[in-house]
Amino acid sequence: CEGLLPGCGLAMNRLLFPLLLSPLLCSGGEIVLAPDGPIATLEAARDAARAAPKPARVVVRAGTYVIEQPLKLDAADSQVVWEAEAGARPVISGGRRITGWRKAENGLWCADVPAARDGSWRFEQLWVNGARATRARSPNRGYFHLTGTPPAGAFPGIEDAAFQSFTVEKEEYALLRAIPATERPGVLLTVPHAWVAAQCRIQDLSDDALAVRIRGRSHHPFVVYEPDQRWWVENFRAALDADGEWFLDAAAGLLWYQPRPGEDMAAAEVVVPVAEQFVVLRGARDVTLRGLTFHHGQYLYPAEGYHDTQAAAGIDGVIDAEDCSGLLIDQCEVAHIGRYAVFFRSGCSSSVVSNCHLHDLGAGGVRVGGADWPDEARVCRDIRVDNNIIQHGGRVHPAACGVLLTHARNCTVSHNDIGDLYYTGVSAGWTWGYGESPSRENHIENNHIHHLGWGYLSDMGGFYALGVAPGTRVTGNHIHHVASNRYGGWGLYTDEGSTDVWMENNLVHDTSDAGFHQHYGFYNRIRNNIFAFGRKAQVHRSRPEGHTSFLFERNIVVWDPESPLLDGGEYNWKLPDAPAKGEPRDPVVFRRNLYWRTDGTRPDLLARKWTWDEWRKLGR
Repeated sequence: CEGLLPGCGLAMNRLLFPLLLSPLLCSGGEIVLAPDGPIATLEAARDAARAAPKPARVVVRAGTYVIEQPLKLDAADSQVVWEAEAGARPVISGGRRITGWRKAENGLWCADVPAARDGSWRFEQLWVNGARATRARSPNRGYFHLTGTPPAGAFPGIEDAAFQSFTVEKEEYALLRAIPATERPGVLLTVPHAWVAAQCRIQDLSDDALAVRIRGRSHHPFVVYEPDQRWWVENFRAALDADGEWFLDAAAGLLWYQPRPGEDMAAAEVVVPVAEQFVVLRGARDVTLRGLTFHHGQYLYPAEGYHDTQAAAGIDGVIDAEDCSGLLIDQCEVAHIGRYAVFFRSGCSSSVVSNCHLHDLGAGGVRVGGADWPDEARVCRDIRVDNNIIQHGGRVHPAACGVLLTHARNCTVSHNDIGDLYYTGVSAGWTWGYGESPSRENHIENNHIHHLGWGYLSDMGGFYALGVAPGTRVTGNHIHHVASNRYGGWGLYTDEGSTDVWMENNLVHDTSDAGFHQHYGFYNRIRNNIFAFGRKAQVHRSRPEGHTSFLFERNIVVWDPESPLLDGGEYNWKLPDAPAKGEPRDPVVFRRNLYWRTDGTRPDLLARKWTWDEWRKLGR
């Protein structure tokens, strides 16, 4: 639609784009994609659309379109709408059905997978009747615990033992030692750190030290952030002992499964993934995907394991765009995948994800911007994520976010239901500290963000901010039930260097830590919010600074008597001893708030450290 409204601003063109495109389609070509038609594959429809006058429309009829490779679209595929036929719900599946199940010993069922035996096919996810099954793991529920770092000499030649090895309890070491050598390369050890998880392969074992050396190197040291660090192990035959678990014996070419109650394997639909992505767009413009369902996406852990830094930022999307503009993904479903659902890489602009259902996700829902800082012209901008359901994420990569904005500008995340993830709901910003940042003017508005963390990871928020972000607004959101493992289940969280972030008119309640937490930042405004029932505290500050850190005004704060109002220790709340020239006497400003403890009494502020009168004597 470029040039339709050349005199109008970008925002107006963005709003009118879906409306303007529809009536123009009748003047272009129309291609019918049908499982039993002359055009029966995505690639054939793409090629036909390339030859058709533009704008063109691909009408996708009902049926299942099985793919092994993604549909690749580039500049030649611009101005094309891919749309389900009226009343149809076509499915694009990257999976392959497993049939021929037979009953085996001890309540197990098995099926032949000859392609696994010859090494031509691997998979690490499996779905039975649409439900994600669990790779055989130990323990079945809960965790083991690391015991420490191996002594010097346990693994000769190791460079940094704390990042490459750890010790375990005697019983758990015996469990690992008993895994056959043929199975060991595929074994995965998941070790949650504070805000990420290291997913490790075994390189070596030390019988003397009861120690494991992993392949490669973790991004974070073991047994530092968490002295009793949790872990579990999966993908070995002896662990197949619980309902809903499965194991692929690649050497024998056999897939084993222990059914859940009520599952009839003779009639069950069992699907495993083949295609890693569904649609890859590079340099395309004005492309629409509407009313399509995308199921069953492959993800294989690398041979060295996957060692996350934060927010599963090394994971791409099953719908993956770069240097694209005018994309519209509307009324689509993306489910049963091992990655993010949608990824707008650098160079994307003026695009929309709306009215979609993104669920059973290996990572998160939508990524905007990459991890590397792009050139100014390629900063993602004017992307809207609106009115979607994004739930049940982090099933492969637990640190993934519902929506992740890294280097992004003037983007909007609004009216979404984001829930059931193990980390943050919406994260914005990708610089640490007060340096320059391309992220600004992003709006997080009127979302329902809930049931995050589940006590799995730590250091998370319903909304999480990083870095200097002028013009960023977090307004009208309902955030609740955020539960961390050890610390940091916050509602609104301004982390390192967060600057000029406005948080207004939000309802935040039932968080394991404070409803609002600022690690450190500059002149953030927290106004007209309701914060209720933070379990550990209601407001948290964790680094004192000389400049004005935040203004907290016109908020309502409600809590139970078991918790204090403030968290972070007296050191973080007292007035600076000697403010530097030009710095304020009080770097945090509280004014015109209503505080109400549910027993109706006047509480101390900081775990019995300050009374209200002492607080007011500070000039507050």
